[in-house]
Amino acid sequence: MFNRKLVLAAGLAVLTTSVAMTSAQAQTYPDQPIKLIIPLAPGGGTDVTGRTLGDAIAADWKATIVPENKTGGGTTIASATVARAPADGYTVYVNTASFIISARMMPNLSYDPQKDFVPVSLAASSDHVLIVSSKLPVKTFTEFVAWVKSRNGNATFASFGAGSSSHLGFELFLHRLGVKMTHVPYKGNAPAMTDLLGGHVDAMFADHVDESLKSENLRVLAIAGSKRSPELPDVPTLQELGLKDFTSRSFYGVMLRSGTPQPIIDKWNAGIRTALQKPEVQSKLRLLGIDPIGSTQGEYAEYLKAEDAKYREALALPSVEGSLK
Repeated sequence: MFNRKLVLAAGLAVLTTSVAMTSAQAQTYPDQPIKLIIPLAPGGGTDVTGRTLGDAIAADWKATIVPENKTGGGTTIASATVARAPADGYTVYVNTASFIISARMMPNLSYDPQKDFVPVSLAASSDHVLIVSSKLPVKTFTEFVAWVKSRNGNATFASFGAGSSSHLGFELFLHRLGVKMTHVPYKGNAPAMTDLLGGHVDAMFADHVDESLKSENLRVLAIAGSKRSPELPDVPTLQELGLKDFTSRSFYGVMLRSGTPQPIIDKWNAGIRTALQKPEVQSKLRLLGIDPIGSTQGEYAEYLKAEDAKYREALALPSVEGSLK
């Protein structure tokens, strides 16, 4: 009985000490630079959202937040970097749909997406934009569909990564139309856009609105959202053009390593929501067609479950299975 009491007392002391240390860490956090891991190339919606948030939060906290673009592997390189990091809040992940899609595409990952990460907040999202090369003999959506049919699968579409939301969204789009195109994956929206501007690929779903959409080298045909973009008010939605209930979007969330003290998770959630309420942050994001959100931790967890179900269905399409081999 004495030994049992001694063990229980010792365990309680360790627990009390651990809680006290966690509380102390949260009070002084951050006291060193924070790495903000961005899984896609500079210039895309993920990069812009991550850097905009990082700058705003760094200013509020008087802290140093250093963005690092870790591209490749369908964002698995970035995910693995975060999974290997200590659970201390000094390595933060700006994740996208590819985080959950890659987990279904690659069963033998070096990390467990369910166990190694904790959702913090759904920061923002953006409707995809259907754009085509101006070298194509088309000026309208109807002409584009007819041209694609005439190419018998030889037309190409770019994405910002195999298994990305732009890839699977476009595959669902083609499935609804009953046509085929050849997929050409890139490591981010920006490099895909570069090749589209150069006429090396025929079409793509861009992940946000930016100045490049005004280039004479491409044409904007439709918005893949439920409503028109304020930045492109004359461009119809795919729903208006006949694809009932069709949407395709990119989302930008923030995650931390599982085991990170809850007070630090809470601080990040509050920091994100505060940053997204700043007029200058909202203005910068909305100018690019990115909608600020700033969800709670629980809301983001539920959102990820819903997105996982959607992409599980998309990955089962024969055209998608073939394009990923």
